[in-house]
Amino acid sequence: MIVGKLRDIERYKGLSKNIDTAINFVLNNDLLALPEGKTEIDGKNVYVNRFTYVARPLEECFFENHEHYLDMQIVLKGKELFGYTDISNPSLQVTTPYNTDKDVTKYSATKDTVYFTLDESFALVFREDIHLAKGKVDDELVEKAVIKIKVD
Repeated sequence: MIVGKLRDIERYKGLSKNIDTAINFVLNNDLLALPEGKTEIDGKNVYVNRFTYVARPLEECFFENHEHYLDMQIVLKGKELFGYTDISNPSLQVTTPYNTDKDVTKYSATKDTVYFTLDESFALVFREDIHLAKGKVDDELVEKAVIKIKVD
């Protein structure tokens, strides 16, 4: 997983063609101006989902990972508690088996997890990065973009 401030996102160019496409989109577009829902960037290879919500208490959140897409989770306004553990964590338990339509497996984890606040920052999560999003920090609205990047 890569975590950083949006101002530094360009330093991660060169990892893959599809990641570069996502980064170029972030650098050249006002993500706050995007409509809610899905916007295609490069067909099914790279697209963005735009959300506005109030984050949830941790007990209402879940860990997840994806097989065919990386997530570039970007908090544009507000704050969100974000969780991470590696797929090798022995406390991981599958709560919802892999859903091919949604490209997601859901988990619970009882130990060896790390939590941090995303605020005007991003997390680029790979297949092995079991992550939890939308955790509540305060009662502010969260403006977020999640760029789905097909593994190439």
